[in-house]
Amino acid sequence: MATPSASLKILMAAPEIAPFAKTGGLGDVAGSLPPALRRLGLEVRLVMPFYRVSQAAAPRARDTGLRLRAAAGSKILEAEVWQAELEGCPVYFIKQDALYDRDGLYQDKSGDFPDNPQRFIFFCQAVLELARALDYAADIVHLHDWQTGLAAAYLKSRLSDPGPLAGAKSLLTIHNLAFQGVFGRDIFPQTGLPPEMNSMGGLEFWGNLSFLKAGLVFSDALTTVSPNYAREIQTPAGGMGMDGILASRAGALTGILNGADYGQWSPQSDAFIPKHYSPDDLAGKQACRQALLKVFGLEAPGPATTVAGFVGRLAWQKGMDILAEAAPRLLLDDVRLCILGTGEPYLEAQAKELAKAHPGRVGVRLLFSEELAHLVQAGADLMVMPSRFEPCGLNQIYALKYGTAPVVSATGGLKDTVEPFDPSSGEGTGFLLEKPAPADLLCALREAMWTKARPELWRRLQLNAMSRDFSWGRNAEEYADLYRRLAVR
Repeated sequence: MATPSASLKILMAAPEIAPFAKTGGLGDVAGSLPPALRRLGLEVRLVMPFYRVSQAAAPRARDTGLRLRAAAGSKILEAEVWQAELEGCPVYFIKQDALYDRDGLYQDKSGDFPDNPQRFIFFCQAVLELARALDYAADIVHLHDWQTGLAAAYLKSRLSDPGPLAGAKSLLTIHNLAFQGVFGRDIFPQTGLPPEMNSMGGLEFWGNLSFLKAGLVFSDALTTVSPNYAREIQTPAGGMGMDGILASRAGALTGILNGADYGQWSPQSDAFIPKHYSPDDLAGKQACRQALLKVFGLEAPGPATTVAGFVGRLAWQKGMDILAEAAPRLLLDDVRLCILGTGEPYLEAQAKELAKAHPGRVGVRLLFSEELAHLVQAGADLMVMPSRFEPCGLNQIYALKYGTAPVVSATGGLKDTVEPFDPSSGEGTGFLLEKPAPADLLCALREAMWTKARPELWRRLQLNAMSRDFSWGRNAEEYADLYRRLAVR
């Protein structure tokens, strides 16, 4: 049993880790938290699938020579173990090409991969087999989202042999409760778990199975990615059918705000923007603005023009439809709108129609581009996030550092990180919608534009925003403290 010391051993399993694979905030967090923990003196090893995109992103990865065998449905498959490094943390890749060497991490243009249950049954078993192969007696197994939820059940199962992880405690981080890993109940025998776990007290979820629920029920502790979201998901309105389970585990649930990697996201050093700038000298932001408008094919701005950006998944959750409905009235003012991302086909079509109806005023790029995401942050005046729910959100945190005022819904981590600007006191960092609706979004955007038209107030808001520190330091300490408390239970 571990003692509460800085030498704790952490095995972190995630379905994506930036820069090796990323679809959203999960990848960013899984890539930036471990180095922060290492700087605190913890030993952290990571494990993830070796996707096709990961093989391209890790050209220096090497074959360790280790081989694992685990079940993928009715088949026993073998995997190679490859290894790379992330800022001093070993990253182990589970290379099983029949399962992971394909376009996309979880889906392609046709939708979710039909063998996702088998892909992540295999991965969760491989996490335990990796620890055995390495003889790595981790104190904590830190899991991320539904794709790793079964690993918590395997650690608790009487039919599993956890090997060197026999004394380990498990922690599951919920990055987005909307993704629950729900599959038909006929999948259960393929998990290899004991029959008693095929129940309401186990994986059963409204007549199906949920891999996320396995993690919620069997992990020793739970975290989510902001304090406000931790409260929201325990309510019927925010719990997405899991609120009863989460409320019953309230004593094991902690909300820890995500941190930002300012080594990657800072206007003073950003490799993707044309000119750097700082709170002391904001002149470079104008050059970034000009570059942004050129890339998106938008009309040259006048002195009163407001440039608004939207970066992320074009999804109902993110409120892309709310922005599209509000945009025609918004564009009656002197506004340029840049939309970057991919998502639901009907929302992609809505974005394209918006650009077609307002040429030179609305620019749309339907792709995932790290470079363009940085340029939008640096070149826009406003970052628009009318999310219906948002576990944490990182774009508003990045926007603050770039002096780009967030216009966000008062939900989840958005509410935790953006302070409403008060022109009378000069305090605050952005603008909040009372509710995610077109009229509320228009109201918040016009309040932001009114502020921008007053240079002294706008400069004050930008300096407030750029002074905020959401780096991993304090939040990584919260994880380290939680690990230590778990390890001595």
